[in-house]
Amino acid sequence: MKKKIHFITQAKGGSGKSVLAFMLAEKYKNAVLLDLDDATTTTMKQLAYRKPIKVSFLDPVTKRIDRGAFNSLFESIIDADKELFIADLGASVAEQLPKYLSMNGVQVITDILNASDVHLQIICVVGGGNIFKATMEHLVELVDATLGAVEIIVAHNSFYPCSDEQQATLQDYASQNNLILIRFDLVKDKGETAMRTVENVLKDGKGISDLSPFTSIYFKKPIDELNL
Repeated sequence: MKKKIHFITQAKGGSGKSVLAFMLAEKYKNAVLLDLDDATTTTMKQLAYRKPIKVSFLDPVTKRIDRGAFNSLFESIIDADKELFIADLGASVAEQLPKYLSMNGVQVITDILNASDVHLQIICVVGGGNIFKATMEHLVELVDATLGAVEIIVAHNSFYPCSDEQQATLQDYASQNNLILIRFDLVKDKGETAMRTVENVLKDGKGISDLSPFTSIYFKKPIDELNL
């Protein structure tokens, strides 16, 4: 495929979508970054140095999420002269994605994209602990809506570790539905200094290119190991 779109999605807020978007932005310097979050400005702030494109899904009259905006987004990507797009879907927009795919016919959508040499990859972030149930519910809804017609990557945010039971459930579900399961964790070192350093870098919105060599250690290995 000539073009590729990464949709980073999860209807549960705070699950790590924007962190994953940051990691992908650092890994793929030439990608076009899209912020599809009408509720927060996390990605716009964390990736300010990359100048993300804000895409609003709010209907100006009703102030509700307009699922039809996905059509306009795909058409813009088809017409663009770039090859890689990374889109961070806010929780409210992510919630509408399965509904959009079901209502418009996922096979029709993928046929149009394929005919235009565009590959859509949905990356569903999941986490363990007290967010496991909610994040898994969104994953299941996505799988049911796509009917195997769209590639879905399950990205476990290891910042929220799974219990043994949760891990078994996640692995079984991924296996049964032929989903690729990966893990990511921007902050492998959970010490106070590392956590504070990463938090400040994300808050500054300047990326990691100008960090000192030893400060950049916190970021480079997790980003290099990101299997996306």
